[in-house]
Amino acid sequence: MPNQTKRPFLVTLLAGGVLMLTVFNMIRFGAALAEWDLLLRFMPRPGPIYIAATGLFWALGLLGVALSLWFGWKWARPTSATLIALYISYYWIDRLFFQSAVGRKNQYFALVLTFSILIFTALTLFLPGSRKFFKKRE
Repeated sequence: MPNQTKRPFLVTLLAGGVLMLTVFNMIRFGAALAEWDLLLRFMPRPGPIYIAATGLFWALGLLGVALSLWFGWKWARPTSATLIALYISYYWIDRLFFQSAVGRKNQYFALVLTFSILIFTALTLFLPGSRKFFKKRE
């Protein structure tokens, strides 16, 4: 390929982080299918269909983001920023409405981690080296 540009290290880290979230959501989907009856018995709300559907939806969406970051596709920056922001919004809505009070005990840690991820994502996508990488790949 004549237009080979080296992927910046931070873009590689971001792609790896998104790939880890993808795997987590694939496991969520598979576990919901495998333990459907158990979830119906102990977690009727929101239920296994919600867990399976959100796991599959986010696994597919985040896989697209990870691939776009890895290969430097032209739509990677806006899509990554949007989908990561939507995933964080989903995480907090899910956390506030569907998790028990015991599951929300570490809310300050989760808040700090959320802001750290948002800052890291913004810096990674908008640093000059990253912008140059995605522009050259277009």
